[in-house]
Amino acid sequence: MMIAECDRLIAAPVDLVWSLISTADGLTEWMAVDATVDLRVGGAIRWVHDNGWTVAGTIREITPMRRLSYTYGWEAGGFPVPLESSVVTIELTARGGVTELSVRHDGLTAEMAEQHAGGWQMFVGRLAERAERLDPVGEMSGRAAQ
Repeated sequence: MMIAECDRLIAAPVDLVWSLISTADGLTEWMAVDATVDLRVGGAIRWVHDNGWTVAGTIREITPMRRLSYTYGWEAGGFPVPLESSVVTIELTARGGVTELSVRHDGLTAEMAEQHAGGWQMFVGRLAERAERLDPVGEMSGRAAQ
Protein backbone atom coordinates (compact mmCIF):
# COMPACT_ATOMS: atom_id res chain seq x y z
CA MET A 1 0.00 0.00 0.00
CA MET A 2 1.01 3.59 -0.57
CA ILE A 3 1.02 6.82 1.44
CA ALA A 4 -0.21 10.28 0.42
CA GLU A 5 1.77 12.97 2.24
CA CYS A 6 1.51 16.71 2.76
CA ASP A 7 3.63 18.97 4.96
CA ARG A 8 3.07 22.67 5.56
CA LEU A 9 4.19 25.50 7.82
CA ILE A 10 1.17 27.52 8.91
CA ALA A 11 1.67 31.03 10.28
CA ALA A 12 -0.82 30.51 13.12
CA PRO A 13 -0.57 29.05 16.64
CA VAL A 14 -0.96 25.34 17.21
CA ASP A 15 -4.13 25.69 19.33
CA LEU A 16 -5.92 27.42 16.46
CA VAL A 17 -4.79 24.82 13.91
CA TRP A 18 -5.81 22.04 16.32
CA SER A 19 -9.32 23.48 16.63
CA LEU A 20 -9.62 23.63 12.83
CA ILE A 21 -8.69 19.95 12.36
CA SER A 22 -10.38 18.41 15.41
CA THR A 23 -13.84 20.00 15.62
CA ALA A 24 -16.90 19.97 13.38
CA ASP A 25 -16.99 23.78 13.38
CA GLY A 26 -13.31 23.84 12.48
CA LEU A 27 -13.67 21.40 9.58
CA THR A 28 -16.48 23.49 8.10
CA GLU A 29 -14.12 26.48 8.05
CA TRP A 30 -11.83 24.92 5.40
CA MET A 31 -12.85 21.45 4.24
CA ALA A 32 -16.54 20.74 4.45
CA VAL A 33 -20.05 22.14 4.29
CA ASP A 34 -21.13 19.79 7.09
CA ALA A 35 -19.14 17.78 9.62
CA THR A 36 -19.41 15.78 12.82
CA VAL A 37 -16.55 14.97 15.18
CA ASP A 38 -16.86 12.85 18.33
CA LEU A 39 -13.38 13.67 19.63
CA ARG A 40 -12.58 10.50 21.54
CA VAL A 41 -10.88 7.24 20.62
CA GLY A 42 -13.58 5.19 18.90
CA GLY A 43 -15.59 8.31 18.07
CA ALA A 44 -16.86 9.08 14.60
CA ILE A 45 -15.45 11.69 12.25
CA ARG A 46 -17.38 12.57 9.10
CA TRP A 47 -17.51 15.43 6.67
CA VAL A 48 -19.39 16.35 3.52
CA HIS A 49 -17.65 18.29 0.76
CA ASP A 50 -19.51 21.01 -1.14
CA ASN A 51 -20.20 18.56 -4.00
CA GLY A 52 -21.92 16.11 -1.60
CA TRP A 53 -19.05 13.62 -1.50
CA THR A 54 -18.74 12.27 2.04
CA VAL A 55 -15.77 10.93 4.01
CA ALA A 56 -16.26 8.95 7.23
CA GLY A 57 -14.00 7.27 9.74
CA THR A 58 -13.29 6.32 13.32
CA ILE A 59 -10.85 8.18 15.55
CA ARG A 60 -7.92 5.96 16.56
CA GLU A 61 -5.59 8.29 18.44
CA ILE A 62 -5.72 11.74 20.02
CA THR A 63 -2.89 13.69 21.57
CA PRO A 64 -4.34 17.20 21.99
CA MET A 65 -2.45 19.91 20.10
CA ARG A 66 -0.07 17.25 18.68
CA ARG A 67 -1.64 14.29 16.88
CA LEU A 68 -4.96 13.14 15.46
CA SER A 69 -5.35 9.80 13.70
CA TYR A 70 -8.50 8.30 12.18
CA THR A 71 -9.62 5.72 9.66
CA TYR A 72 -10.78 7.14 6.36
CA GLY A 73 -13.02 6.03 3.52
CA TRP A 74 -15.59 7.43 1.11
CA GLU A 75 -19.17 6.97 2.27
CA ALA A 76 -20.78 8.70 -0.73
CA GLY A 77 -19.26 9.81 -4.03
CA GLY A 78 -15.54 10.35 -4.01
CA PHE A 79 -12.97 7.74 -4.88
CA PRO A 80 -12.74 3.95 -4.50
CA VAL A 81 -11.40 4.01 -0.93
CA PRO A 82 -13.72 1.81 1.18
CA LEU A 83 -14.75 2.85 4.67
CA GLU A 84 -12.17 1.97 7.37
CA SER A 85 -9.63 0.94 4.69
CA SER A 86 -7.05 3.69 5.16
CA VAL A 87 -5.68 5.83 8.00
CA VAL A 88 -5.01 9.57 8.16
CA THR A 89 -2.56 10.86 10.75
CA ILE A 90 -2.13 14.58 11.27
CA GLU A 91 0.76 15.77 13.42
CA LEU A 92 1.27 19.32 14.66
CA THR A 93 4.45 20.83 16.04
CA ALA A 94 4.43 24.29 17.62
CA ARG A 95 7.28 26.53 16.50
CA GLY A 96 6.54 29.74 18.39
CA GLY A 97 3.51 31.29 16.68
CA VAL A 98 3.94 28.99 13.66
CA THR A 99 2.59 25.44 13.34
CA GLU A 100 4.35 22.69 11.44
CA LEU A 101 1.65 20.38 10.05
CA SER A 102 2.23 16.91 8.63
CA VAL A 103 -0.48 14.75 7.03
CA ARG A 104 0.13 11.05 6.30
CA HIS A 105 -2.64 9.10 4.59
CA ASP A 106 -1.66 5.42 4.65
CA GLY A 107 -3.22 2.32 3.11
CA LEU A 108 -4.00 3.64 -0.37
CA THR A 109 -3.39 2.11 -3.79
CA ALA A 110 -0.78 3.92 -5.90
CA GLU A 111 -3.51 5.63 -7.95
CA MET A 112 -5.47 6.68 -4.85
CA ALA A 113 -2.29 7.90 -3.11
CA GLU A 114 -1.63 10.19 -6.07
CA GLN A 115 -5.25 11.45 -6.12
CA HIS A 116 -5.37 12.01 -2.36
CA ALA A 117 -1.94 13.68 -2.22
CA GLY A 118 -3.29 16.34 -4.58
CA GLY A 119 -6.45 16.65 -2.51
CA TRP A 120 -4.55 16.99 0.75
CA GLN A 121 -2.29 19.66 -0.81
CA MET A 122 -5.35 21.67 -1.86
CA PHE A 123 -7.21 21.31 1.43
CA VAL A 124 -4.14 21.92 3.62
CA GLY A 125 -3.62 25.10 1.59
CA ARG A 126 -7.18 26.12 2.48
CA LEU A 127 -6.52 25.23 6.13
CA ALA A 128 -3.41 27.43 6.17
CA GLU A 129 -5.26 30.33 4.53
CA ARG A 130 -8.12 30.09 7.02
CA ALA A 131 -5.86 29.77 10.07
CA GLU A 132 -3.71 32.68 8.95
CA ARG A 133 -6.81 34.85 8.33
CA LEU A 134 -8.18 34.00 11.78
CA ASP A 135 -4.85 34.90 13.40
CA PRO A 136 -3.25 37.67 11.33
CA VAL A 137 0.41 38.20 12.18
CA GLY A 138 0.26 35.91 15.19
CA GLU A 139 -2.29 37.97 17.15
CA MET A 140 -3.47 34.97 19.17
CA SER A 141 0.05 33.85 20.05
CA GLY A 142 0.98 37.45 20.89
CA ARG A 143 -1.95 37.73 23.28
CA ALA A 144 -1.08 34.39 24.85
CA ALA A 145 2.46 35.59 25.50
CA GLN A 146 1.32 38.76 27.28
